[in-house]
Amino acid sequence: MSNWKSEKAEVLKAAQQMDEKGLVAGTSGNVSMRLREPGGRELVAITPNDRHYDTMNVDDIGIVDFDGQLVEGELTTSIETMLHIGIYKARKKVNAVIHTHPIFSSVFSIAGQAIPAILDDQITYLGGEIKVADYSLPGSQELVQNAVPALGQMNAVILANHGAVTVGRDMREAFTNMEMLEKTARIYIYALSVGKINPVPAAALEMEQAYFNYLHGDS
Repeated sequence: MSNWKSEKAEVLKAAQQMDEKGLVAGTSGNVSMRLREPGGRELVAITPNDRHYDTMNVDDIGIVDFDGQLVEGELTTSIETMLHIGIYKARKKVNAVIHTHPIFSSVFSIAGQAIPAILDDQITYLGGEIKVADYSLPGSQELVQNAVPALGQMNAVILANHGAVTVGRDMREAFTNMEMLEKTARIYIYALSVGKINPVPAAALEMEQAYFNYLHGDS
């Protein structure tokens, strides 16, 4: 019997909510959570590859080690497993990762255009400007190499011609950050249509980023 039943259930719940809220279509997207064994080994609970969320169950959530090797479960894990692991290796405070294909964020993924720091809550939740990682094939090592530095110490990154990734200290935070990213992208599109953008003033940006770094920075 799995030692990680409740954690796998949390991954499943987030994946199904992601689907219900229209943040993905079909079997797209993936969700994971960092696990820590008593002996210190770190593992990842992650959604399986090419499975519909409405019929997914707890036992479909796989557990892999930091080399991507299956430790528990029978299904092939997400094609983006190594992207999730790459983020966990780079960000010690991150314990949940969500990758989706949301509509408004994807507009900027195809425009190759970053979202500047335009809203207070964008800065305090996500860290500030949302960058677009250079294009890489889904599931490739190149995607890991492009996305992890573009994410940096932020809580969100957009993947060129693909989708978006958000992270959090727990699953709820990672999910909230995905909703915050999509809200920010939607507002920015509307603001661009108005034709005038006023960024957050520099002094406020500095204060809000300092607060963000205090909560989320790894140093």
